[in-house]
Amino acid sequence: MKKQMGMMLLLFLFLSLLVFAGGQKEGSAKEDAKPVEVTVMTWNSGFHIEVDNALVDKFMEANPNIKLELMSVPQGYDDKVLTAHAAGNTPDGLLMWNTPMYVEAGIVEELSPYIERDNFDMSIYLPVLKAWAEYKGGIYGLPKDYTPRGIYYNKNVFDDAGVPYPEKGWTFDDFKETVKKINNNKNGAEARYGYVAIPGHTYAMQGYIWSNGGDLCSPDGTQASGYIDSPAVVEVVQWYKELYNMSIQTGTTDAYQNLGQNEFQTGIVGMMDNGSWPISVFKNDTSLNFGIAPPPVPKKGMNISPVIHSATFSMFAKGKEKDAVWEYIKFCGGEAGARNQEETLYSLGAIPKVSLQTGVLDDPYLGAMYDIGNQAAMVPVFTRNPKWFEADAEFQTALEKIFITGADIQTTLTEAAKKMDKILQGK
Repeated sequence: MKKQMGMMLLLFLFLSLLVFAGGQKEGSAKEDAKPVEVTVMTWNSGFHIEVDNALVDKFMEANPNIKLELMSVPQGYDDKVLTAHAAGNTPDGLLMWNTPMYVEAGIVEELSPYIERDNFDMSIYLPVLKAWAEYKGGIYGLPKDYTPRGIYYNKNVFDDAGVPYPEKGWTFDDFKETVKKINNNKNGAEARYGYVAIPGHTYAMQGYIWSNGGDLCSPDGTQASGYIDSPAVVEVVQWYKELYNMSIQTGTTDAYQNLGQNEFQTGIVGMMDNGSWPISVFKNDTSLNFGIAPPPVPKKGMNISPVIHSATFSMFAKGKEKDAVWEYIKFCGGEAGARNQEETLYSLGAIPKVSLQTGVLDDPYLGAMYDIGNQAAMVPVFTRNPKWFEADAEFQTALEKIFITGADIQTTLTEAAKKMDKILQGK
């Protein structure tokens, strides 16, 4: 009996040691497990990447099992995205702006399965931003932030000219009169102009065209005829041509370089049309006293229909760590990301509920942009057709002919529309 009890005790001790050793081994494995490494591609740099990295730190603090790194590509972003995709060696996530092009090229993953699995609420977003992320029934990103385009006005220039500051509800004619009054018709260093006019700035012109009841192409994105040569568009182009003739002229068709900032900041011009990007630079210039007004309306009593710029947090279709990068997309595209954007006064977050909580509406500059963007109902026309920018080149060329060489507006736009139709319809 004693012998049996002794053997049972030895067996019990042996099994206990096995369990203890197994527990030690399991615990050690957990402690030694390396975080999943995730890389996300972004075009941001400088101050903007600092803001983004602060959000990355918050994400990794909340998700210690994921190590995330941002890959900054401030130049040639789209080309490098396409190259990485073609080579089959992509990062895991990316910022995306051209939804149709990236979807048609197979670059980005459709996120509906992840959204449905986690019951993520897409109704939290400003509707126009949610629509930006959608294409042919799929959802390909979560909105990051946005900016409408507002009219920056240099208060020092206005005060020197004795001109009142622009106000909500001002009209196309009011805009022209303001430009005329600021122009001092002098040359050289003493010259002052009311506005910076950029020929071929078709993106910015969308908002003015929508406000006037027009559009640049059909809702399905396949036809420009009857749209860019419509009376509503002709009226806007005629108005802008008059502005161009009386404004300082940049001589460039590159609408994405935000030209005019230097002229505005140094007081050569009184007004420029731009998004929220220059705000942080302008606020640091103690010699600059500026404000932001909503775009003018075609006629008194009408409403603006502003154009926006935006981007999404998206996933590479060929990325390896899809579940992990989805956690990042969900975090940054959610309230934490929107709050980070606004509390740093970096930009407007995509979630109106957050904007009401952060105090961003009290900021004189981003608050003004919020009031403008809150009226946005139209998604930029490039989201309708992946060939839009190819067709848009014809529209830009037409505007150059009209503004620079004085070509007839109706004839030139009709000719351009026919060329655009062929491109949009793939003929």
